[in-house]
Amino acid sequence: MAKKIKLGLFGSTGKMGVAIRQLLKSDSDFSPLVEVCSKPTGDFEESFSDLKKIPAATLKQVDVWIDFSRPEGLMDLLPLLQQTKKPLISGTTGFEGNQFTKVEAASKKNPVFWASNMSVGLWTVRQAIKALSTISHFDFALEEIHHTQKKDNPSGTAVTLHKDLEKAVGKKIPPAVGHRLGGVFGIHTITAASQSEMIKLEHNALNRTVFAEGALKAAKWIVKQPSGLYSMDDLMKPTSKGKK
Repeated sequence: MAKKIKLGLFGSTGKMGVAIRQLLKSDSDFSPLVEVCSKPTGDFEESFSDLKKIPAATLKQVDVWIDFSRPEGLMDLLPLLQQTKKPLISGTTGFEGNQFTKVEAASKKNPVFWASNMSVGLWTVRQAIKALSTISHFDFALEEIHHTQKKDNPSGTAVTLHKDLEKAVGKKIPPAVGHRLGGVFGIHTITAASQSEMIKLEHNALNRTVFAEGALKAAKWIVKQPSGLYSMDDLMKPTSKGKK
């Protein structure tokens, strides 16, 4: 029998934490070991309300951490990871100042997987964006819609798509127009238009399960990787290497 992956989940009662916990109930590859949240969920062997309260012995047992918290929470988690040299999967966005440089620094000693969006479908859209280089003379617009609780605007996904688009067409594109409406999980649309035709690339997340599935897929993959900063490109193209 294969050894189960002992999982630490930072933010287990948040929206993404709930989605991950649901998938863990039917995924025999994982052993839910530690959760960090305001109130125990009963889905993990141990629960802590504060990272600093986790015993050193328990930290050493965790094989991989998944983080969908806030930038300030991730900044608190990084030093603990560096003590144990354990891998991290993070989908946290909304970084300010030099916060992401600390994530990059942590990847010098730990395997760190970060993605603004862990949907396999969204990654496929990003590959399709590269083909827009053939119509770089068109006009382009980027739009996104998220639920009203989404704090960063534009979202991390919109920022990533904007960078992809500018790289593909080789020119500056207006930043994404973001809307915060109802309970929308995430809709991202790229429009390309000339005087004669219009093209739309759109990704619509129907639930948070797609992001949770991506996170668990990444967790299974990263436990076999050396230190480095990894992305969806590394996960979807196993022959590529993380940034060292």
